[in-house]
Amino acid sequence: MNRIQHDSQGETEDGNIAQSHTPDLTENLVYASRSERANADKPPSRSNPLGAVAASRYPGAKSRREMVKGILAQDADLVAGNFGSVYYKPATVGGVDLKLEPLQPSIGTVVHGIDLATDLNNPEMVSFLRELWLERRVIMFRNQGHLSREQMVAFAQHFGEVGSRYGEREHVPNSPHDLSHPIDVPGFPDMLVLTSDEKVPGAASNWHSDATWQQRPPMASVLMCREAPPIGGDTCFCDCYSMWEGLPKETKKRVEHLAAVHVGAVIHQMDGKTPVAKHPVARTHPETGRTTLYVQQGFVRGLAEEHGIPEDEERALLLEMKHQEGRLEYTCRFRWEAGSIAMWDNRAVLHSASADFWPHHRLMERLTILDHDVSRRTPFYAPQPQ
Repeated sequence: MNRIQHDSQGETEDGNIAQSHTPDLTENLVYASRSERANADKPPSRSNPLGAVAASRYPGAKSRREMVKGILAQDADLVAGNFGSVYYKPATVGGVDLKLEPLQPSIGTVVHGIDLATDLNNPEMVSFLRELWLERRVIMFRNQGHLSREQMVAFAQHFGEVGSRYGEREHVPNSPHDLSHPIDVPGFPDMLVLTSDEKVPGAASNWHSDATWQQRPPMASVLMCREAPPIGGDTCFCDCYSMWEGLPKETKKRVEHLAAVHVGAVIHQMDGKTPVAKHPVARTHPETGRTTLYVQQGFVRGLAEEHGIPEDEERALLLEMKHQEGRLEYTCRFRWEAGSIAMWDNRAVLHSASADFWPHHRLMERLTILDHDVSRRTPFYAPQPQ
């Protein structure tokens, strides 16, 4: 077994492999402002899950340096290895032998044995993966670190139109408060870089579907891990079909024709304006025809005012729907390695990062995918006849 090693390879501006993917943030004003706590040698705030887990792992630290040193010492002897059995379904597609590893009974499949740089040239493979994706909501791939950013874009284009960093181009955030916006990848303006390190810890650790504050949220998201912590930093996915099915019949009847208000954060502002969108609580998946619960704690701030629902009832309904998020029976968990990729259906899953990996470095690159069929982009509810 080999000791854990970080992938130090990156790319040049033309997409070729270079020495490091880590962006240079020395001139990033947002990064500098968020580094003040680190420069003062204070541990990360416990109001941030990353800080709370760090305090649990190494309690009583008097300084940030002491905490970092203590946690890294705990992880210093980790080695890479494999234990136990993995169950998978064999499948041969276009002459390529695949192993399909389900992560949970209803959601999530890791596809082994594929090279995304070459095997998607076969339309049969693309069709197979799309059907698998619709069935399993999220599909993952390992050992794809050789993909250039250009090839990552080509992968996404097999399944839809690559959107801006947050999907539709009618609202492109330019908030000065977001660390990721000033991180530009030369030649790839639609790529969102998500980074966390010892000085500026961060992770999207609440259940959400990407950019639901858009009028037409993105169909899918593709996330590539360039640098992974040796432990922690997983992404969890929650099945929105099961979330809907798990609601009591009375609640389904009460909310199925309601709409919820989705509000972006300050980092999603465009020219100082926070984006707001209204979407159905019960959403019909435009390709499967099935119903998902399209309410999540990440961006939903309430039910539409025109429904005239009393405040107490509204609060109770939102809480009941929130309790469907992240139920163990509905979720799968994906452990990242450098070179791992996940593609999920934003119409059918929620996701949340696990904020437990500080002070390790985590570097991700994301693309959003829009449906080629523009008529399917706007969320709607059209229940099937019983």
